[in-house]
Amino acid sequence: MDLLSSILLLIVTSVLYLYWSMKKAHRFFKARDIPYLEPHWLFGNMVDVILMRTSLAEKYAEFYKKLAPHGFAGIYTMKTPTIMIRDPDLIRNVLIKDFGFFTDRGIDIVKEIDPLSESLFTMKGDEWKNLRIKLTSTFTSGRMKMMFPLVKHCGEKLSQIIDQIPDNETFDVKDLFARFTTDTIGTCAFGIETNSLNDPDSEFRIMGKKIFSFRPATIIRTIWPTMPKKLVKMFNLTVFDKNLQDYFIDTVDRTIKYREQNNITRNDFLDLLIALKNNPILQKFKDTGDDGDLKKFLDQIGSKCMKSDVDMTNDLLAAQAFVFFTAGFEGTSTVLGYALMELSFNKSIQDKARQEILGIFSLNDGQLTYEALKQMTYVDMVIEETLRKYPAVALLLRETSENYVIPNTKVIIPAHTSIIIPTYGIHSDEKYYDNPEEFRPERFTEEEKAKRPNYTYLPFGDGPRVCIAERFAKLQFKVGLVYALKNFSYKIAPEMKFPIKFKKSFGSLSPESAILLKRKRI
Repeated sequence: MDLLSSILLLIVTSVLYLYWSMKKAHRFFKARDIPYLEPHWLFGNMVDVILMRTSLAEKYAEFYKKLAPHGFAGIYTMKTPTIMIRDPDLIRNVLIKDFGFFTDRGIDIVKEIDPLSESLFTMKGDEWKNLRIKLTSTFTSGRMKMMFPLVKHCGEKLSQIIDQIPDNETFDVKDLFARFTTDTIGTCAFGIETNSLNDPDSEFRIMGKKIFSFRPATIIRTIWPTMPKKLVKMFNLTVFDKNLQDYFIDTVDRTIKYREQNNITRNDFLDLLIALKNNPILQKFKDTGDDGDLKKFLDQIGSKCMKSDVDMTNDLLAAQAFVFFTAGFEGTSTVLGYALMELSFNKSIQDKARQEILGIFSLNDGQLTYEALKQMTYVDMVIEETLRKYPAVALLLRETSENYVIPNTKVIIPAHTSIIIPTYGIHSDEKYYDNPEEFRPERFTEEEKAKRPNYTYLPFGDGPRVCIAERFAKLQFKVGLVYALKNFSYKIAPEMKFPIKFKKSFGSLSPESAILLKRKRI
């Protein structure tokens, strides 16, 4: 047999083996009598996502609709089986009641090449639990009150920048809010003045943009989170660019050393991380009395342990600050952009929110305090409705740690099976939200919320792995929206492209084009 024939035989054999192995893997759901969507032999159910025709969030929302009325069903990512959870009661089991079976998100990290990936979001098992116990003290209501002046200062700067925009000049509101969130998180998480509102080309702003820039390695790691570590190392498939990682690690390291050497405190996130680094027994809870979050968490995970042996190195602290930045920078700015866009469409809602803001300011001598902010209940409803329609976290990921029997069935989900809860699909379900495309903050009055089943509104997840920074995100949302609305009215710019299309990204609902508005001083 000549060389060419041998090569052809090898190729044909390899393709046939690949086809056979994929078809064999695609028997997973049928063998377990689990309803599923028929997969493509190679790409599974992810053809459109892999070919960048749609976003992962939109695709899972599409699956959610197709798989009605099943409470759970199967889809394939390439050859990997994933079970989608649709039923609210089963969602409660996964997130809370049977959390012991679903403690991890199923994301494998490689610390050697991705040191910033060692965050609370990706950690597993006891390592995650121990760090979560320590970090609980950083986002209590008491801590938010301490950080409020830093966020408020950024809100005041936001108002000044908006004031400098000429009346009826078109501007990109998402970019404006991205500069606001860069400044708030820069000061609260990294302890530095990033000055992005005044300087759109500031170094920190540029680095923030790089986090979400297109990188083939990032996409491969995102769509194949369980890729063998040997392959990740072999091809150096870092989630984030190495220069980017070095920049953030160096920034945190220098700031920590400077504060420790000069005994400087700012009551920000980094301050709390430094305190926890030197306080393994969590004495701070006993000092403040603000320990309700910790007690709730310990009750949920079935542990009364008050100690943690996590080695809080500077690199580990940098990873926590970095994930805080990535979540808050992109997610918060996008949600704020959508909120102002929807208010520009709905003038009556915009006016009602502004009237509440002005009324609360007038009752507090024209000042915004932490207590005054909490009184703005209609603004809260505007934010909640924005998070329903455009959830910052469009998918919740989990993985079974051991075999799990789905209640009231004979179905056994094997250990290490991927689980998806499609937040975006649930938030768009007419069964829970009539006319879901309509923007209606009144959905979130106490009376309306009581009518809906629990676990049908999950913008931050729920249970022990709920977003730990939920309070800070809401504080950031609210301060940004208050200072944007207080002295200005908004309308959609004629150049704005509709309908809104989302970036072909993996999980988020970031707009493909700019959100263009015009503003007018009041």
